[in-house]
Amino acid sequence: MIELVPYYPLAPALFVLAATYFALAMARHLRIFALARPSRPFDRPVERAASLLVYVFGQARMFRDRRAGLMHLAIFYGFLAITVGTASVFSFGLVEAIVTIPLDGALWRLVVLGQNLVSVAVLVAIAYAYGRRLVTHPTRLTFSRDALIILGLIAGVVATGLLSEAFRIAGEGDPYRGWAVVSGPLGGWLAGAAGAEALRAGFLASWWAHAVIVCTFLVYLPGSKHLHIATSFFNVTLRKLGPRGRLPMLELETAERFGVRTLTDLGWKDLLDGFTCTECGRCQAECPAWATGKPLNPKSFIMGIREMAVEAEAGLPLIPDGEAGRAVGLAAGLRPELLERPIVGAAIPYEAVWDCTTCGACVEACPVLIEHVDKIVDLRRQMVLEESRFPAELTAAFRNLESLGNPWGIPRAQRFDWTRDLPFAVPLAADVAAEGQFGELDVLYWVGCAGAFDERNRRVTRAVVACLDAAGVRFAVLGAEETCTGDPARRLGNEYVFQLLAQENIARLDRYGPPTILTACPHCFNTLANEYGQLGGHYRVVHHSQYLARLVREGRLRPAGGDGRRVAFHDPCYLSRYNGIESAPRAVVSAVPGVELVEMERHGRRTFCCGAGGGRMWMEEPAGQRVNEERTRQALASGADVVATACPFCLVMLRDGLAGAADGTDGMQALDLAEVLAGSLEGPGGVPSA
Repeated sequence: MIELVPYYPLAPALFVLAATYFALAMARHLRIFALARPSRPFDRPVERAASLLVYVFGQARMFRDRRAGLMHLAIFYGFLAITVGTASVFSFGLVEAIVTIPLDGALWRLVVLGQNLVSVAVLVAIAYAYGRRLVTHPTRLTFSRDALIILGLIAGVVATGLLSEAFRIAGEGDPYRGWAVVSGPLGGWLAGAAGAEALRAGFLASWWAHAVIVCTFLVYLPGSKHLHIATSFFNVTLRKLGPRGRLPMLELETAERFGVRTLTDLGWKDLLDGFTCTECGRCQAECPAWATGKPLNPKSFIMGIREMAVEAEAGLPLIPDGEAGRAVGLAAGLRPELLERPIVGAAIPYEAVWDCTTCGACVEACPVLIEHVDKIVDLRRQMVLEESRFPAELTAAFRNLESLGNPWGIPRAQRFDWTRDLPFAVPLAADVAAEGQFGELDVLYWVGCAGAFDERNRRVTRAVVACLDAAGVRFAVLGAEETCTGDPARRLGNEYVFQLLAQENIARLDRYGPPTILTACPHCFNTLANEYGQLGGHYRVVHHSQYLARLVREGRLRPAGGDGRRVAFHDPCYLSRYNGIESAPRAVVSAVPGVELVEMERHGRRTFCCGAGGGRMWMEEPAGQRVNEERTRQALASGADVVATACPFCLVMLRDGLAGAADGTDGMQALDLAEVLAGSLEGPGGVPSA
């Protein structure tokens, strides 16, 4: 047996120096974090712990791309397992001793086996990663020298770790050799092929290469774009736990700034998002604006925030001294001209801020749960409320919302016109309340602006009430008392108008005290259910897809027969992605006999936006292809006869898309699911056209 002993005392000292540098470099990043606005994501610790298990250790979102998911899983767990062995080396075998004591070494045997297996998996995964980045190169992956260096460092840690263990086993032997399924056989071969001096030299070279690479990794990481290796644990744990569709509240009376203009206007959690971006490009690949040739790239936006932060802290000493030392976390030593640099124009182009449909596809795709949409809306808030800088076509929409309570600019008195020629009466809430019967209602039907004013969506509103009447549901509507929920104003950054409209609606709803609010608009649904609570309005809200599915399930609505059409359902973003309602709409469509439900390639939480969300319904779309044209193409590719949806905005955009794609539509119709259901009801279930 050959004694192989490197000069151990230097190794822990080297590691301590590297770890100290890592800690100081991270503290330098924290200087700018401390200048940002407070963030308090510390509630609901059990759910936060569960997030860590699901999204970090479970890698849940990585497996939407299975090959990339397996690659990343191998590297992640391999890195964790190898860290145990490395810690044992740098601690003079203390870790091994601690793990060996319980179960008479059985646990360490499993560690040795696991390390050997995952080491091979890591090397294979890294070879695959190099192939993806240098050969196949998916468009969502930006070429990054930094990524190649990080992959090389990880591969170096793994390879030198295996090799040093093989040399050690060859020279000294090992009681756990049988469990070292890779380094054990390799050590056996080395023992027979090399002499004592060669084994000593090989061991020293590989052992010290391993130690140096580990320390190099620690020194390199804080300035790397792969800092997510350290920050993703925190970013996922501190994620937004409230409803996805609830935007941050802006206190208009006390806020020092309305929205976000510079880095210091962001919350520190927003900066953490920037430092956690993995640059994987999944957000970019899912973004409907980017897919149709718009300037908006959510990946570049988040990377831009990080780059602005790094530039602002450039030149800071690693160890603060003097006044800077006493002002750790404050502006001393940071570059003020860069701290005051506007985010719009630096991290994201002005036009791109307005390209966002707030569909949330980027947030849904992000494996480390970065919140892109909230930041973009905050940028809009600052430009609208402080600078009055926004696309010219929004002037009329804002004016109409504030003065008439709807973006169409139609007088409130016409909110009840959709009821003309219906074969049954539609009760008004005021009349029902005057008769003392409001408490007997099953639902208050919130019609919404589109359902009241848009000619195409008036037919949907009539279909909904036809279903309610056929099922014997006791309902009423607000009529002229209803006003816009404020969703378009809020998404466009006009928080003042949103709160004005919301407070008016809350006062009216609280006066009536509806048992349940029913709406056919996902935007109204999201605002009433998830956002009015910020202003004191708490209500039970159901979407018409949920309510109609329930009526069918209970046998209160009996579809008589369809015509054998194939129906593809388009999931509205604010229904499926924001509020998780996917099965109810499909249950309604599937309940119609003879109808065949087919799925588009992008459906459910991965649905492709129609292009109207985020207030874009009232904006021009000069750059690139229209978003609704791309979604229409996807609908036509499904081979369906009907594209059904459950959102007034989506219906308008799909109708316009089909009208613009005159060639190749084969007569495809765009219908709301309420129209599909109402047209199949037994008895007098026909719905007169508006």
